[in-house]
Amino acid sequence: MRKINGKDWLKAVISGAYNLSNKQNLINALNVFPVPDGDTGSNMSSTIISTEKIELDNNTDINFVANKISQSMLFSARGNSGVILSQIFKGFAIAFQNKKEINSYDLVKGFEEAAKNAYKAVLKPIEGTILTVIRQTAEGLKENILIDSDITDVFRMAVKLSRISCDNTPDLLPILKEVEVTDSGGEGLYSVFEGMLLYFEGQPINLMDQKEEVNKFISDTEVFDGEFGYCTEFIVELKNKKKFKKDLLISKLEKHGNSMVVVQDEYFLKVHIHAIRPGDVLNVANSLGQFIKVKIENMTLQANDSKQNSSEQDKKKEECCDENKQECTKFKKSAIISCNSGSGIIELLKENGVSYIIEGGQTNNPSINDIISAIDSVNAETIFILPNNSNIILSAQQASTIVKDKKIIIIPTKSQAQALNVIYNYNEENSVEDNHQLMKDSLLNIHYGEIAPSIKTTKLDGVKVRAGDFMAIQEGKLKDTDGTFNGAAIKLLNNIINDDTQIVTIFYGQSVTEADVNELQNYIEINFNVAVEIYNGGQNIYPYLISAE
Repeated sequence: MRKINGKDWLKAVISGAYNLSNKQNLINALNVFPVPDGDTGSNMSSTIISTEKIELDNNTDINFVANKISQSMLFSARGNSGVILSQIFKGFAIAFQNKKEINSYDLVKGFEEAAKNAYKAVLKPIEGTILTVIRQTAEGLKENILIDSDITDVFRMAVKLSRISCDNTPDLLPILKEVEVTDSGGEGLYSVFEGMLLYFEGQPINLMDQKEEVNKFISDTEVFDGEFGYCTEFIVELKNKKKFKKDLLISKLEKHGNSMVVVQDEYFLKVHIHAIRPGDVLNVANSLGQFIKVKIENMTLQANDSKQNSSEQDKKKEECCDENKQECTKFKKSAIISCNSGSGIIELLKENGVSYIIEGGQTNNPSINDIISAIDSVNAETIFILPNNSNIILSAQQASTIVKDKKIIIIPTKSQAQALNVIYNYNEENSVEDNHQLMKDSLLNIHYGEIAPSIKTTKLDGVKVRAGDFMAIQEGKLKDTDGTFNGAAIKLLNNIINDDTQIVTIFYGQSVTEADVNELQNYIEINFNVAVEIYNGGQNIYPYLISAE
């Protein structure tokens, strides 16, 4: 195949998307901690899988199709690796401008532009990541591909080069060498190129119902040693493209976080940043234009509807009580929505005044639509949302920009272990301001952690971890390990209980017996002068969620 048009390019990209999607469990297998809850593969898959819905409208010019692919991926991009992947394909689109079809020379130029565009999108490029893989692949193609080479030959070489580059990432990034794995973003890109090659070889990849089982563990390098906070990303439709100054925005955002990616595509601005206070990041960008929702396909439509249909929303506000068979005199002053998993935790929070539980959490983040539906279902003027997971905070923030008839306040809880103690500081009869202050203050007094099983023998932050051990993770940082979950829990308790601690709250999971719980309770009562509350949380993955206040 000497030349290809846009139709071939789209089919190849979809084959690459399916290959990545089929392998996402491999890429998700290892995050910063060797717990089966990573999301790099999912983020990259969600970014590129959107291309399967592209309609060509009989236009098969590769210029047209490559731009459609680029825009689709930009709006679907999730996570740092997803944003970079979208910019790689933006680079291909730039290289294919004004072309109906391309040859191998044009394709090599596309790889070069893809690498250039990916690096340009990242404020502080880090080698040993997906950036290195696309750059070294492009450089190798330029050196090895002749002008009369076949398109398939280019992709065979690209797959070979990207494999070599991935295998070398641990030599460039110390954290990868420490845990003896390759870069997850690079592995995702390799899977895309591999799937594209198979299309050109006449063996396009189909989407599997069952994803590949984990037999190799790949590190998620979106979060590096010493870096904590919220992975915050958004798209803004710029209200004034000519006046927008990217450098000025970057200088403002640098004060609030790191791992930043800032991408402008005509009137759209995509930002990814790791920040301690995501609200501050959103406030910086708020004046630039309207936030566009990216995780749900119709988010833009919903945002427009919320503006255009305010009178209908007011009517709905008046009628909602009748629909729920409640009194219609007025909304409650405030209410709480909480994101949780585990039947015991859910039931307990409902008993303590939570108006609506959005089921979901680690590995199963609720969508923006889920959060909006919950907000619409709660009869209150002000709604406090407890995300209970750092990956849900951005979705809650985005949902709050869509809802116009209620005030939304995000209480930035990072773990379910914090939720109950925060709710204890809420009273429906209090003013909104008092409730907000009390709940925010309570977060400052809560130390928390999780006990999680390790699925790999490794070393992280100087702590040796063996497969089958249990890790004591304190406020997002690995502190210690033990051969039993009770042993790990004791080590965590010794770290989070101090002289000011008055109460320890423990939620035990599905794998924990009453005998285990009694043993842990006896240890606390013998060694500490604190009250102990223990609940059957019913959560999976984590044997214990623990807080000390």
